[in-house]
Amino acid sequence: NQNRDNRGVKKLGLLITMAILSFTCVPEAYAQEINIETEENNATITSLQENCDTIKTTLRRIHTNDALLRVNMGQMYSGLSSQFMARLNSRLTLNRINSTELVDITGRFESQRTEFASAYTNYESALSSLIGIDCRSQPVKFYAALLNARDERANLAGTVQSMNGYIRDYQVGVEKMQQSLAEGQGVDGN
Repeated sequence: NQNRDNRGVKKLGLLITMAILSFTCVPEAYAQEINIETEENNATITSLQENCDTIKTTLRRIHTNDALLRVNMGQMYSGLSSQFMARLNSRLTLNRINSTELVDITGRFESQRTEFASAYTNYESALSSLIGIDCRSQPVKFYAALLNARDERANLAGTVQSMNGYIRDYQVGVEKMQQSLAEGQGVDGN
């Protein structure tokens, strides 16, 4: 029975590693640079107005790509939480193996997952609002909305980084647990 548990822990470790690698290979949500110095700069205003069509096309493409990325990442985070973390934590508890550290990491991960959803909603709203502003007739308002969308996207990126950190922490915890079990010290924390 313990061999089966160890195989399950090894399998989970491999799956967590694969999830971390897939998350780190996905481009994180950072705002693309649009060369804008200050809103008071007439050259910037002129540039916004002259390049409005290109800027809008780029923003629409970012909006579409980010929506797909959010769905994929959300599903991966949800699956990792419910299919792996929660199940392993339950199994360890049922087998009277001290999993306090893993349960704590899972709780922080779940809180951050809620924050991820909220941060994405804020970012998506800011980006949609930005796309709805005419950069030819309202370049200053457009620029202000651009800065807001950039800030919201940076906030979202920070949330993603935190979640990936919790995934790495969980993996380290699983590896420690695996080592402890191999040494015969995992039951009831002894």
